Amino acid sequence: MRRLALVFALALMLPAAARAQDAPRVTGVVGGAIVAPLSGTADNFSTGWGLDVGATWHLTEQMGVRFDYLFSGFGGKDMPQGAAPVDSSLRLHAGTAAFVFQAPPGAFRLYLLAGAGIYHRSVSLSTSTSGTVSLCNPWWFVCTSQPEPVSTLAGSHASTDFGVNVGAGFTTRYVFVEARYHYMTGPSFTTPAGSQKATGKFFPLIVGIRFLQKN
Repeated sequence: MRRLALVFALALMLPAAARAQDAPRVTGVVGGAIVAPLSGTADNFSTGWGLDVGATWHLTEQMGVRFDYLFSGFGGKDMPQGAAPVDSSLRLHAGTAAFVFQAPPGAFRLYLLAGAGIYHRSVSLSTSTSGTVSLCNPWWFVCTSQPEPVSTLAGSHASTDFGVNVGAGFTTRYVFVEARYHYMTGPSFTTPAGSQKATGKFFPLIVGIRFLQKN
């Protein structure tokens, strides 16, 4: 009976050990993104595109830590009537870390993730107008109290800020689809309407491929 019990126990342990050996230690991801700006950013910039590159370090079969670099580009919207014609564009660089919780193994796996990161937003302004102009747009990182030469306002204006993110997705063995909400702090500006904070809010939808690194 003891021998039979030992054989039975080994029969149960071997498949589990094989699954542990087959489980990836690190998973890399590369994906393309459609990125929707939200709130004040959406008032100034159109939907953009992006590229996400990341890796998940698996702590257990269902938990891990995900590191990502996200780059996104956005075109500017038209200025309100009466303002000088100014062309704008936005570039977003984000480095994030997040905890990941995955559903049990299967053909399709759902997962949730939440974390924080550093976000760099850079706005490029250009105009063919000469003379002076008064601009106050927190999401351009420009707010002048009086007219200034357009040459001093044109160029790049940037802010690097702390932010948080939360999202969900699903994977097959080699493909993943993910949606994540990003919120970042920003500098405050005194505008005619009062103090405004140039927070950033973005919602990328990412589709890409996974690379499995075995133990």
